[in-house]
This record gives sequence, C-alpha cells and structure tokens, in this order.
Amino acid sequence: MLATRRDLALAATSGLALGAAFLPLPLGPLAWVALVPLLAALQRRVAAGTGAGSAFRLGYVGGLAFFLTGMHWIALLSDVASTVHWIKYLAWVFAGGYLALFWGLAAWLAYGLARRSGVAVQWTFVPAMLLVEELRGSGELGFPWFQPGYTQQALPIMGMAALGSVTLVTAWVLAVNATALGFWRRRAVPSGVALLALLALPWLHAGIASRLTPHPSPTGAPAPMVALVQGDIPGEIKWSGKHEGEILGTFLALSDTATTRRGPAGQRPSLLVWPETATGSYLRKQIDQSLLLAEFVNSRHVPVFTGFADYDYGPNGKPRAWNAAGAWGMNGALSEVYAKRHLVPFGERMPFQWLVPALGRMDFGQAEWEPGTRTVLFPSAAGPFACLVCFESIFPNLARADVRRGARMLVVVTNDEWFGNSAALYQHAAMAPFRAVENGVPLLRCANTGLTEIIAPSGRVVARAPAWEPCVLAGEVPAATGPTPYTRWGDWPGALAAISVLALALRRWRRER
Repeated sequence: MLATRRDLALAATSGLALGAAFLPLPLGPLAWVALVPLLAALQRRVAAGTGAGSAFRLGYVGGLAFFLTGMHWIALLSDVASTVHWIKYLAWVFAGGYLALFWGLAAWLAYGLARRSGVAVQWTFVPAMLLVEELRGSGELGFPWFQPGYTQQALPIMGMAALGSVTLVTAWVLAVNATALGFWRRRAVPSGVALLALLALPWLHAGIASRLTPHPSPTGAPAPMVALVQGDIPGEIKWSGKHEGEILGTFLALSDTATTRRGPAGQRPSLLVWPETATGSYLRKQIDQSLLLAEFVNSRHVPVFTGFADYDYGPNGKPRAWNAAGAWGMNGALSEVYAKRHLVPFGERMPFQWLVPALGRMDFGQAEWEPGTRTVLFPSAAGPFACLVCFESIFPNLARADVRRGARMLVVVTNDEWFGNSAALYQHAAMAPFRAVENGVPLLRCANTGLTEIIAPSGRVVARAPAWEPCVLAGEVPAATGPTPYTRWGDWPGALAAISVLALALRRWRRER
C-alpha cells in the first residue's frame, strides 16, 4: 500500500511539473524531466507485475494533476462566456477528469506493450503517448491544446516542427524524459551520451536548416506592410447589442491611425486586419455599418479583413449562423466569406448533433454556429492568405490544408477576452508560431485584447502589441520559405507511433513463433 501511494504521488508530481511548464513563465525546459517520476512509477509497476489497471490509475492521477493545473483558467472565464455562470467550475473539473482518461490510456497501453515485448516501459510510453495524443486531438471533441511539444515555444527544438509538426517536438520531449530516467537509474556513460545527443539535436537541426532553407531572392521592392487593429472591447459591451456603432467607431478610429504608419522604405499598410467577431454584430448584414466600412476603405485606399458573425437561410427557411471572416475591398467589393470549420465543443456548438439532434436544443450559453467546410483564399500584397479563426489555430492539419491549397500567409483572428488575463491567453498564443514553422509561412495573429503578433516562418515573434489596451501593430510581412517536409508529408510521426505500437504488440507473438 505504501509503495502504491508513493507511485501515485510520483505520478501527480509529473502532472504538476508538466502543468507548470505551460504557465506563462520560462519553464519550457522543465518538460524535459517532468515525466520522469511517472515513468519511474510505471517501471516499478511493470517489475512488480501489478496489472494494467494499476498503470491506468497512475496515468489517470498524473493526467488529472496536469490538466487541472494547466486548465485552471476555465474556472476564471468571464461571466460573458456563459449564461450559466457556475457551470465554468463544473466544466473545469469535468474537463480535467475527461482529459485525464487519455493519460490513463497511454500508461495502460505502455504497460501492456512493455509486458508483451520485453522493452522497457519508458520506451513503450513514447509511441503509446504519441498515439493517444493523436486520438485526443481528433474528432468533434478534439483538443490538442496541452500537447507536450507546445512547452518548447521559442526554444530551438521548435524548429523541428517543420519536419513533422508539433507531434515531432512532442516525441523529442518524451524521448528526453525516457533517456533521462535511464541515466538517473544507471548513471551509465552510454545513457549520458544519449541524453546529451538528444539535447544537442535541436541546435544541430537549426544549423543544418539554416543552410538548407531557401531564402527569397531580393527583388528591390520593399516588403509589404500590414497593420493589425486590437480594439480591446470588453465582452459585456461587445455582446450587449447596444454599442455596435460605438465599437465600429473605435475600430475605424484605430484603423485611421493605422493608415498613417509607414514601413522602413516609406511603404504604407496594404492590408488592415481586425479580430474575430470584431464589432459583435452581423457586420455584412447591417447595411449602415457595412457601408461605413466600405466608405472608409475607399477613402483610405486600403482593404480591411475582419471576423464577423454571419448568417443566411437554409432550404427549410430556418436561419444558419456562422463564425465568419471576410474582406471589404476597394470600390466596395466584398470578398467571399470564410466560415470557421472547427468549432469549440460546448462553447460554439453542442457536439454530436448529427447523432442526437436534440442536443442542439440544449442551452448552456453556446453560440450554436454552423461549421464551415472549406478553405477560402484571400488576395494580398504578400500573396494569397487563408484564415484560421481562434480555436482553429491549434490544429496543425487545418493550417497545412490551407497552405497546400495555395496560402502563402496565415491570418489568425481571435477573441481571447473570454480568458481574462490568465495563462490561457499566453497558451493560445504560444501555439500560433508552430503553425508558421510547420508550413514555412508568415502568420499574422490579430486578437481583440491580445496577444496580437506578427510571426516569421521561423516561429520568431517579430512584433507584438501590448495586451489589454486598444492599439495598432504595424509591420512588414516576413517572406515565406516553404514548402516544408511537414507540408509535403503530413503527420508522419503520428503514423510512425501507430506502427511502433503495432510492432511492439506483435513482438511477443513473433518470438513465440
């Protein structure tokens, strides 16, 4: 019993340590050893032969500590985020308990593979965890937030996302933990050399990549200039339905200031970007507001790209609403409308309505948008760009699909005001640079309250606006460097993890044969 409690404490320690690595502090390197206590406890369970159930409990306890730590901001959501205010506390506990199941599944699978194959459990844990992370990020309830690789934002290993997305970075983090456990247990020279080699790999890759990455030839023309408008509109005003004209006036005034900005070569902005659902209104359907924006565009000679709520009527005559984005172009031309494809479950749409239509009639304050179905490319001086709305920016496959369809730049519009000044604001922003690195394209991130950023294809944040104040972030658009191996080949680390799990599962059978 004492050993069991000690192992559960070790598992919880791992969860707390990895959760701390997701706080807005420079704790990314903590992820390199955060899982060592859990792996040590799993190793003891395998040696004792206590059964896969005990391994699942270890994983679940570790996952519960991790997700409750990392997602503490759910309990801090603004009251505007839900019409049922107390439900956010229940949602925090429920979400932590649900997501912890995936850690339990990974530990259970790693234990079973170790017993069957004879391979040490810290090594079976690597493909098992990768495979389970793929599962956690899939489907209508997909939530790839908190994939361990995201702790490495702004660290050299992030560059390897160009080879195999954030999944490859996660694989590296898991491998470092497994190797660190081996070195800690044996203090052997080979384990130490292996650990040093793994830690040196990011710098080695960075040196090779800098030589092999194609750099655009200078054309003599200055880089295109953009301006991102951060309105800092409080939710209680934005969604009241009483201040739409005032909000539009705020964005137009900031945009007027943006048109006076000049780049190093004297170039003026060729595109203004506003955030997700910027004015809180059906901007295109409200003719007076749409005409005011069109008049501004024509008088200032610069298009405006923005998020907005939109709707039409279906074949049955009932309205269908979208979380949309589009552009007001020169001479009053309106672009095609992009509709958000991956909606936030329970926040923007009740999931599984295709299976149980009655779920759509449950009201917890969710928006009940219709999901979009396709990429839309918008023209710009920096080349065609695609839009990712808020939650979509955490899904590598969406950004990859857009780039494969011709996008040379990604624009993320978001409204993170729901989170307040919590860790979620920074966690969400930390995932955007990975989309740039994975596809070798620049990324513009325009947020209502921050963090508003211009991101280079290397993942470097070249400009950032201060959070929680109305402002304009203007700057040159870095040139795209893609296509990358990830853009060409997709999530091959995830496929390799599945193959590895299958090979380990069949190893005992092959030995018996």
